[in-house]
Amino acid sequence: MRALRLENNALVLDQSYPLPKERANHTRVQILHAALNRRDDWILQGKYPNIQPSILGSDGCGVVRSKDSADTDQEVILCPSLHWGENSAFQSPSYTILGMPSDGTFADHCLIPNSLIYPKPKHLSSAQAAALPLAGLTAWRALMTRGQLQKGERVLITGIGGGVSLFAFQLALAAEAEVWVTSSSDLKIDQAIQQGARGGVNYTKEKWNRKLPSFNVIIDGAGGDGFGSLIRNLDMGGRLVFYGGTQGFWPKILPQHLFFKQSSILGSTMGSPQEFSLLCQFITKHKIIPIVDSVFPIDKYQAAFGRLNDPNKMGKVILSFC
Repeated sequence: MRALRLENNALVLDQSYPLPKERANHTRVQILHAALNRRDDWILQGKYPNIQPSILGSDGCGVVRSKDSADTDQEVILCPSLHWGENSAFQSPSYTILGMPSDGTFADHCLIPNSLIYPKPKHLSSAQAAALPLAGLTAWRALMTRGQLQKGERVLITGIGGGVSLFAFQLALAAEAEVWVTSSSDLKIDQAIQQGARGGVNYTKEKWNRKLPSFNVIIDGAGGDGFGSLIRNLDMGGRLVFYGGTQGFWPKILPQHLFFKQSSILGSTMGSPQEFSLLCQFITKHKIIPIVDSVFPIDKYQAAFGRLNDPNKMGKVILSFC
C-alpha cells in the first residue's frame, strides 16, 4: 500500500508499504480521504513531544475491510482520541492521538480499535467527513463541554479560518448562539458574516477589542499578546476557553478583570470518544457540512502541506487516496 511516513524528520511516500497486520478488537479501514492538521506540520517542524517514525495523519474516512467484520464495506470515520481513560474530565497518562506514535491515516489502510470507528454521517461526502474528527472534536469539547455554551448566548471565535475555529463557528451557529469572529483578514470576516456571524473585527487593528461587545463564551487557540484583550471582553460569568497557544505567552493580566465578573479561564485539549459520539450526533441532526478548502491526491502531498500554511486558506486541506 501507499503510506506517507515520517522518517528522519521528513515525509517519505512509500509506494509498497506492507498492510497493517490485523489483530483482535481492531478493524482495518481502507482510507478514502484524510485531512491535514496543524499537528502534522508541528511534528514535521520538530515542535511536538516524543516524535517517532510513523505514518502521520489523525483524520480519516474510509471503508471497513477487515475479513472477519460484519460491517465490511461500511463507510466510517475514525475517532483520533486513543486511550482517553475513564475520567471524562481529563485524559489519562497514556493518552495519545492517532498518527504518531501509532500509525495514522496517511496511508491506503489504517488499523484502529473497534471502539473508535463510527458510521460516516450520510449527508457528508467522504472528503467532508474526513475533515471532521480532530478539529471537530477539539471544537466540541472547547465550546460545549468546557465552555458550556447555551442557546442565545453571545460567543466569540478568534482566528476564524482555521480548522478548529471554523468548526466552533458552525457548532455555535447550530446551537443558536450569537456568533462573532476575529481574524487578520477582512475577507475571512466578511465570509463568516455571510455564513451567519453577527459581526467581526480585524485583530491587527489598533484597539480592536473595543469594537466588540462582551461575551458569555470566548474560544481561542492563539494566546499571545491578544489574550489579555480578550479577558476584557468577558461578560459577567463569562468563560474564556483556550485550546492552543500558537502565539506564545500571555501578557500580564489584571486580576480585577476576572474576579469581579465571576469569570473563568478554562483549558481544553481534544476530547473523549464519548464526546466524539455526541459531536457526530449533533453534526447529523443539524446537517452541518465541514468546510473543505481543497483536495489533493496523495502524490501531491507537498502541495497540500503548502496549502495548509497558506494564510488565505479557509477550511480543511484533504488528501485523496481514491
